[in-house]
Amino acid sequence: MEISELSFVSYLHSTTTAGSKLGDMAAKVATQNFDLTYATLLFFNSTLCFGVEVFLNIFNYSVVINRGTLEQSLLNNNTQQFVLFATDAADVEVILDTMIDFEIDNTGKFIIVCESPVQNECDEQDIMDLCWNYRIVNIVFIRLEGTEAIGFTYYPVADGICHNLKPVKLDYRNQYTHTSYGEVFSNKFRNLNFCPLTVSTFIQPPYIMNITNGIPIGSDGDLLRLLIHGLNATLKMMTPSRGTGWGWREKNGTWMGSLADVKDELANFSMTSAALTLSRFSDFQISSSYLVTKVVWVTHPAQIQNVALKLLHPFEEDARIALLVSFFLVVLCAFLIKTYFWSSTCGVNEEAELSKSMVFYAWMLCMGQSIIKIPTKMSFLQMVFIWIWYCFLIRTVYQVYLISSLKGKFYEEQFQTIEDAIHATYPFGGGPALKDYYIDNPVVHDKWVDVDTPQIMPTAMKLVEGMNFVLAMNIDAAYIAIKESKVSLHILPQRIISSPTVMFFKKYSPLLEPIDLVMGRLTAAGFPIKLKQVYTSILQLKNRDASTEEETLKIRHFTACYAVLILGWIVSALFFSLEVYFGRVYRHPSHSLLQII
Repeated sequence: MEISELSFVSYLHSTTTAGSKLGDMAAKVATQNFDLTYATLLFFNSTLCFGVEVFLNIFNYSVVINRGTLEQSLLNNNTQQFVLFATDAADVEVILDTMIDFEIDNTGKFIIVCESPVQNECDEQDIMDLCWNYRIVNIVFIRLEGTEAIGFTYYPVADGICHNLKPVKLDYRNQYTHTSYGEVFSNKFRNLNFCPLTVSTFIQPPYIMNITNGIPIGSDGDLLRLLIHGLNATLKMMTPSRGTGWGWREKNGTWMGSLADVKDELANFSMTSAALTLSRFSDFQISSSYLVTKVVWVTHPAQIQNVALKLLHPFEEDARIALLVSFFLVVLCAFLIKTYFWSSTCGVNEEAELSKSMVFYAWMLCMGQSIIKIPTKMSFLQMVFIWIWYCFLIRTVYQVYLISSLKGKFYEEQFQTIEDAIHATYPFGGGPALKDYYIDNPVVHDKWVDVDTPQIMPTAMKLVEGMNFVLAMNIDAAYIAIKESKVSLHILPQRIISSPTVMFFKKYSPLLEPIDLVMGRLTAAGFPIKLKQVYTSILQLKNRDASTEEETLKIRHFTACYAVLILGWIVSALFFSLEVYFGRVYRHPSHSLLQII
């Protein structure tokens, strides 16, 4: 009995000593590598866990303790530092499986301590394989070797191997921050050693994304190749395996399009110049933005104004009113001069002949014709000279703008908001994902017509032909449709959204940090904006070269001119007939009486 008690005490002493060494090493690794301003989650699932007390005694920083069973209330997405004490590899798997189910950030820093003194129960290779399956890369695994604590980590793309899960032993002499391969908890994907990265996208002609022999071309394509070069990786392109376009979530929760490839882990990330929506932000990890995407409403061109109105088009409405008022004043002055009040007040008879033709002479001056005679009085002469100067300025400005007005196309007023289109009973819609922007507006959300991504440009071309529909689309794509069709599609002033352009990753992808690092440098250097400007300028140059010669003036451009001429002929003929009738045919009774006398 005494021998048995002595054996138990010896076992307890040895276990306590070994456990203290595990806790000591875990505390040192945490102190050297964790961000000590944030809380660390400590979980232990062991009956005799002597290392935990040692860890807490040494690591005197903010710690959230969870024992026995993981609690959802203690696990939140902001926690990125974890220390796990487990009995064996099977216990580690249970803990990690639960944490992943709770959507814990697997890109955080993990210290996993295995207490079993039996090496087969705490094999480092099993732990590395397990962590890789859970996409946990920033890990230090600590176990006992004899009576000493040793630590391991792994580097997934080291030694030219793309899935290198070989455990690398930590060296205590560098304070557990580095190994011969690099840092323990960061930059493990900074150099991918030509390992392949699969990127999902779709064709967005003519300048955003094209794929030729597996090589992306365009503003996004060139930027993607720069990114892959910065990561020292090999690029593999793929188009959506299920669905089309950017991607949207079905009612049953299934993702379609390019984002489905990321969700199904067929691609490492998606690069499609996609805008942010609520569902995309909720289900995926996003990179830093590198451009801005503007989504607008587009509808058919407005009806062309009657060509007869082109003579008035050089003048805005207020200018037309000012001209009418100025000529009305001339007519008013002509009537005033003919009145008895004017002649009796001014005693003017010499101007009677001029007053009868004042309106006619004023019109001749406005048309640039010389007049037969001018007033002799200085006051009237000054008024005539002012009128000549005024008519010269108006006529000169009018002639400058008249040619472009005759050749231009001008449209009736069109929709300004989507509410105007709804009031006009127009159907409307676009990509299924864009409907998320109107989730709080049931009038728009419930009547939305889904248009698959490949049908966006064909639908825009149907709008050119006059289809009654309002389409939600990228503003760059709208400009492309306008340039290709040479028809001015109407872009509503009311924008749907101006969204940051980002890349989409599966939740807590370890690739996000290194890709953000390289993309941030490219963005700071101005590459995304410059590439877009280069490709859009090339597109504009091609359109300019392919454009037809400037349109020559045709007889239809002078419709309004002929309308005025014919109207003048009709009025002249009418007055001529009246003069003939009253001058030769009709005799007033007073004239007959005078002849008798």
